Amino acid sequence: MKPLNLKSIEEVINDYDFFFIDLWGVVHNGKRIFTSATQVLKNLKENKKIIILISNAPRPSQTVKNFLNKMNFDFKLIDKLITSGDVTRNYLSQDLNKKFFHLGPGKDRDIFNKENIYSKNISDCDEIVCTGLNSTFDDIKAYENILMKNIKYKKTMICANPDEVVSRGTKLEYCAGKIAQVYNSLGGKVIYFGKPFVSIYNYAVETIQAQFKIKSIDKQKILAIGDNLKTDIKGANNFGVDSVLILNGIYKDFEYNNNFNYEKLCNSNKVNNV
Repeated sequence: MKPLNLKSIEEVINDYDFFFIDLWGVVHNGKRIFTSATQVLKNLKENKKIIILISNAPRPSQTVKNFLNKMNFDFKLIDKLITSGDVTRNYLSQDLNKKFFHLGPGKDRDIFNKENIYSKNISDCDEIVCTGLNSTFDDIKAYENILMKNIKYKKTMICANPDEVVSRGTKLEYCAGKIAQVYNSLGGKVIYFGKPFVSIYNYAVETIQAQFKIKSIDKQKILAIGDNLKTDIKGANNFGVDSVLILNGIYKDFEYNNNFNYEKLCNSNKVNNV
């Protein structure tokens, strides 16, 4: 089925009560909050909609809130912020006897609990926790070489951000999902937390039910909004809810003469209801 071409989310606002909205690429670009996104959030709030920001940021939501504060984001416009870092951190707290090797920048260390045990080497850890590329060490080939040397240890990788790329300003950057993809291609086992996996959506629903004292939520009343087919839209499909794809982010190059090539974009992704 060919997707609807919406000029504005307001066209379908009355069909849904709950909005699961991606953060990076939809609300901001890593540099500034989008004015248009702020207006949409205001409109949703005025119409008494429940708004959950669901981000694949590999850090606790409080850390992401601090980042958003620097861009003067108005938190009165949303009901809750949930990150893949929150879900990953919850997993890491379940077995405090495990030793974890952190593959990612030092700023992401707050994904770990104080009780977690760190390992300096992949060889003697229980699991690898991947949060992304180091800003000063962003050659994906270099990471591939590291993983090739250590694949023999058969360690499970925990990927705290399934996104492969993100748009920072006008530049595309690799994320933890890209490293996980490389590790998986080498034969390594990967466990993902975040979109497109349903655990983060279940977490969001449970949060809504607890916060608003709602016994059950009709999935037909949930709309997911994002800018990534492989995570946001595929995740919505995995969870069984409708979705909207934002086209002016990482997929803007698929537009030509004001016409968007949906078929070419979706060809390698098993998704629908975009």
